[in-house]
Parts: sequence; C-alpha cells; structure tokens
Amino acid sequence: MNIRKRLVTAGLIAVGVGSALTVPSIVDPAPAHAYSYYGAIALSPSTGQTGRSWDYDNSRDAANVALSYCSYSDCKVVTQFVNGCGAIAKGTNYWGYGTANHLYTAQSYARYYSEGGYIYDWVCTSGHS
Repeated sequence: MNIRKRLVTAGLIAVGVGSALTVPSIVDPAPAHAYSYYGAIALSPSTGQTGRSWDYDNSRDAANVALSYCSYSDCKVVTQFVNGCGAIAKGTNYWGYGTANHLYTAQSYARYYSEGGYIYDWVCTSGHS
C-alpha cells in the first residue's frame, strides 16, 4: 500500500510539472518592439482628387504626404489610421469614410456613412488587408 501511494504521488507530480512547463509555450508574449505604421487619405470634395499614404512612422508625416498627393487647395485629410486600412465611399449626397484593422470592415464603414455609396479609394498599411 505504501508503494502504491508513492507511485500515485510521483505520477501526479510528473503531470503537474509537465503541465507547468507547457503553459509558457502556449501563451507567448507580444514582440517587445511591435512597429506602428501610419496611413492617411486626403480628399478634395470639389474635384474628387484623393491622396493616400501608408507605412509612415507617425501620423503627421502620413497626413502631410496624403495632402501633397491630393494637390488641390480644398484637400483635407478625411481619415487616418495606424496598423490598418482606410477607405472612402461616394454616395449620392455624402462622402463616407471608414477605418479598421481589415479592408472589408473599413470599406463597410465608408459605404455605411455614405448612405450606400460605392468605394472610391482605399489604402492599407503593411500586414493588413
């Protein structure tokens, strides 16, 4: 009887130690230096001209580049995002804008806010689509 108790106890200890060793491999921490990519879309409402930017180090640079590609005096940044996608939709009466981690969702928001319009322009940062 004494040997049986020892074997059961040793078996339970082995299972417990084995379980403890496998948990850290299941829950890996996020990378210490995850990188943020910024993007923006600018729009000239009078002409429909757009400017896009993606994969910039900060939101200011992303906005400035989008504005420079738009190149009309009434251009304004209509959507900015980080590590994701942005989209513009043109409806009958409204422009709609959307941002999200995935392109489909950003486009869905843009279409919703344009009251069912069509996708006019979009852009995603690296690693998102």
